[in-house]
Order: sequence, then C-alpha cells, then structure tokens
Amino acid sequence: MSVFRQIGAAAFAVALGTFMPAQAAEDRAVPLEGVLNTRDLGGLQTEDGRTVRARQLIRSGEIDEISPASMDQLDKMGVSVIVDLRTTSEATARPAQWPEGQGPTRHNFPVMENESQMIDDMRASIKEGTAKAEETDALFAGAFGYIATDYTDEYRDLFEVLLRQPEGEAVLYHCSGGKDRTGVATALVLSALGVAREDIKSDFMMSNALKDADNKAEQIAKEVNATHGTQMTAAAVWPTLGVRESYLDEFYDSVAKRYGSVDGYLRQGLGLTDEDFANLKKRYLD
Repeated sequence: MSVFRQIGAAAFAVALGTFMPAQAAEDRAVPLEGVLNTRDLGGLQTEDGRTVRARQLIRSGEIDEISPASMDQLDKMGVSVIVDLRTTSEATARPAQWPEGQGPTRHNFPVMENESQMIDDMRASIKEGTAKAEETDALFAGAFGYIATDYTDEYRDLFEVLLRQPEGEAVLYHCSGGKDRTGVATALVLSALGVAREDIKSDFMMSNALKDADNKAEQIAKEVNATHGTQMTAAAVWPTLGVRESYLDEFYDSVAKRYGSVDGYLRQGLGLTDEDFANLKKRYLD
C-alpha cells in the first residue's frame, strides 16, 4: 500500500485521542481495512435537540483498496449505496473491486471534474518533490471557494440519493482523501439536517486526526526527498492530507456571496424544497 494511504493502528488511536474524548472518537470512527478517514455522522446533535441516526450516513476516503473483510463489514452495516465524488478519471483508474454482481449500488457524481488536470499536476509535484507549501495550500483553499457553487448538479444528485434511500439502509459517500469534496458534502448534509456550524466544523477537522496528517506529511516529504534528492517540505505535502478551518470558511463565504447562506444554497442552488428538508430530517434524525 502506498505511503500516501498508510496509517498504523497505534498512530490511529493516538491521533484520535489528541483530537477529542476517546469514547466520542471511538463511537464516530469506522475503521475499515484499506480505507482511510471513515466515520459515521450518527450521534451528532441538531440545534433543535434531535440526533443524527447512527449508521445511516458514512463518509470516507476512496475505497479502491478496501479488503474483503471490510466489504463484508459494510454489508453488515447496511450500506446499500456508495456515492463516489471523485472525478471520472479518478474513479475509472481506481475502482473498488467487489465480486461480480455483488456489493452496494455505485454512483459517480464527479465533483471537480473540470479540474482533473490540476489535480493530476498537483499530485505529480508531490511525487516528484517539487511542490511548494504556499502553492499547495492556495490550491486547496481556492478549491473550497468554488467546489459547491461550481458543482451544484453533483451535490444535488447526492441529495437525490439520500432522499430516495430506503429506511434502514445506509449511504457511504467519499472522494479521494475524504476531506475536501466529501467535507463540503458533509457540511451541506449536516446543515440540511440542522446541525450547528461549530459541530460541522468539528467533524470537518476530524480528518486531520484520522489521516494522521502531521506525521504522514513528514514521512512522505522525507521519502520523496530521499528518492529524488529534492528538498520538499512537509508543509508542501500537508494540505493533501489535512484540512484547515480556513478552508471550510472559504466554502461558507462562497455560498454566502452567491446565495446569502447555506440554506439559500440548498434551496436555490440545489433546489431543495420544504418537503425535502422535512423528509431528510424524518429519514436521518431520531
């Protein structure tokens, strides 16, 4: 498995423990072999005192290296649909390999499809050791300024899946790292359900612990520099692994400028109706 995807069990536990109380982390994290950054949105509280239903909304990083045992685990969890937010080229190059005729229904709603080459170039610069911290950070921060507003069709498609999902059957949605496109998707879903912005931000920031961003950035930079004789810093790698509160703020600012608020985006940009909001809450809240 690539160094970009590895995380040991010990590092996983330590990283979670430094982020939030151990019991809360244990309740939310969903360890899957071959899959990083997986967690259940169940247990989060809404502003009106309700609770997101457990094991119905699962977010993760890409699942192309999922083990057979973890495939079985998803089946036991009731995951019947997987929504892939990666670009077409990403999804085609790294598909999840369920046995023929088995596994959840798959949908690909390619967020950042128009930026496929930019994504490839950024990843190449990391692998070659030529990435610069300010450039990588600016790329990710900038993306949060248009992910939602440029890809309304794709996020609307995600909500259509959520609205159609039968009672008791879970949805897993993911991108590559499970932190940016998936992070925006989660902010939208939790906003629609009535979760407070601070709690949405806490969930967003949990990616740093689950991906062990600080340590992995150091490890990747060290290995790439040893291979290519370069001097790439860990800071140049870090935005590919972690998230900043300022990234999420860029998302909020972008939808506020165009739609007035996240609620305005959900209603005007995605076309959600009062009935849709009611159905989402009925389906996914206790």
